[in-house]
Amino acid sequence: MQIVDGKGLLCPQPLILTRKALKNCLQGETLKIECDNKTAFQNIMTYLNDQDLSPTGAEVEGIFQIEVVNQPVRPQEDPVLSSIDPGVCSSAYIVVLGSDRMGEGDPQLGSILMKGFLNALHEQQELPTHLVFYNSGVRLTTVDSGVSSSLKSLEESGVEIMICGTCVDFYDIRNQIAVGKISNIFTITETMARTGHIIKP
Repeated sequence: MQIVDGKGLLCPQPLILTRKALKNCLQGETLKIECDNKTAFQNIMTYLNDQDLSPTGAEVEGIFQIEVVNQPVRPQEDPVLSSIDPGVCSSAYIVVLGSDRMGEGDPQLGSILMKGFLNALHEQQELPTHLVFYNSGVRLTTVDSGVSSSLKSLEESGVEIMICGTCVDFYDIRNQIAVGKISNIFTITETMARTGHIIKP
């Protein structure tokens, strides 16, 4: 059994350690991960499930413990960019939103412009593969953001919506998220690094 000690580490460090340990795991070997960060725990569980593993997780006296057997039920693929067709990678693009406002200047105008941008994005002939939300941009994925219906339409059209879990917890809006998938900064960074074109309004 391999043990990953992620206690005292901020997200995404426990996830990075888990990924490295999993690569060194033998087929059928058990990996045990411990961390004391709820966001890191949730991100690790999501990653392991995306790998078609079956992790078990529990909180014991403030420590999150995960056990998983390295025995995928199908050949593993990287889930981060599974929605991007390698044949069209040169034209694929993602949109990253690090704020709930667009541009500099008047805050009210910036909010109006951002909502207009997202409401118009669905009408584009070529949609992005991903929408990535971080920092105050995560507020745009909430129920009362004014653009949740447009984001849901984009998601239903195949656009993957990634939301920074650390940012969601910082703004304490986890219960208000209406659309998208909680992710982590490591996966977000990996997605941005491997995508052909990035738009940041």
